[in-house]
Amino acid sequence: MSNPSFISFSGVSKSYDGANYVVDDLNLDVRKGEFLSLLGPSGSGKTTTLMMLAGFESPTQGEIRLDGKRLDDKPPHQRDIGMVFQNYALFPHLTIAENVAFPLSVRRVSRAEQKTRVKRALEMIELPHLANRRPAQLSGGQQQRVALARALVFEPSVVLMDEPLGALDKRLRETMQYEIMRLHRELSLTIVYVTHDQAEALTMSDRVAVFSDGRIQQAATPTELYENAQNAFVANFVGENNGLKGRVVTVTDAWATLALADGSLIRGRCEQGLREGDEAMLALRPERAHIPDAEDTHLHEHSNVVRAKVQELVYCGDHHRVHLMLGSQDALVAKIPNTQRHALPCAGQSVDVAWRHDDCKILAASTPRSAPVFHVPTSPSPSIISTAPAGAN
Repeated sequence: MSNPSFISFSGVSKSYDGANYVVDDLNLDVRKGEFLSLLGPSGSGKTTTLMMLAGFESPTQGEIRLDGKRLDDKPPHQRDIGMVFQNYALFPHLTIAENVAFPLSVRRVSRAEQKTRVKRALEMIELPHLANRRPAQLSGGQQQRVALARALVFEPSVVLMDEPLGALDKRLRETMQYEIMRLHRELSLTIVYVTHDQAEALTMSDRVAVFSDGRIQQAATPTELYENAQNAFVANFVGENNGLKGRVVTVTDAWATLALADGSLIRGRCEQGLREGDEAMLALRPERAHIPDAEDTHLHEHSNVVRAKVQELVYCGDHHRVHLMLGSQDALVAKIPNTQRHALPCAGQSVDVAWRHDDCKILAASTPRSAPVFHVPTSPSPSIISTAPAGAN
């Protein structure tokens, strides 16, 4: 059964100078109840995309629809969209309850209804006991939870989040990730979430759209992105990747053979359209590379095997990172689980490194050019903010 589009971008482009496009011909659909992350480096177009959906920026071309209705002529406060910012944007002179009630007051909700909804929203984020405190009396994590409650209190159709956890420390950021995931699941929210943190996107999302150069390079589930990148940019940006370069010598159906600089021949799944003679990149995750034990003389017939010299061994707690060199120029990283049952190689030692053919992919070496950096507003002007108090830091 198909799930119809709830949010739709059709041919959307955005230019600030009439010549260069920070978002270029964007076509993207979001399902109702979906958690979609927009992932990419600075200047890739992800925040501009979010701001056009919120109504804080206008598309140069194309149209955006929410539940089948065009948003072009609607101001932000009429779009039924909640917004959570990185800097919280809470009013410092208002109590927590008053901050959460702000979107309701601008929508002229009765005081009795405001009180009921604010109480419910604070209970949802497990902070009802802090209702009468000021923002300065709360920790960063508590302030972010209040900002989340304020975005949800008027029960919007969509919640947009612009790097909301970027200012938090690692442990608190992980706690808030699970808090947001819980609320998404329990309230069946539709969330569009902007981040440059690929681990965050993989952890939280139903689907991730990877941006570069103002375009979506791939939109897929976290598993599909990690296991089956469509191009070299996605393979290198999402997770850790061994990007060995070489030339394609054979292509058969969905498989190709790549010749590396040291003469090694590598077989793997291949990108559609790859041809013999093309320069290409091997996409191999470090945890898929295996260094056989000395007793393990039989390597599987469906495995690639290369000879490499150990450069360095790095202890990382649950695993060891083994830095290797193929020939004189190709670096390779393998991860060895810290099971205490695997003999570790020594620096300077030559070892075999093996991995299955279907654990790697051969992709065209060319990647999208770097997106130009534009000045993109990260928060709306005070006159148009609706779900958060304007100008508060």
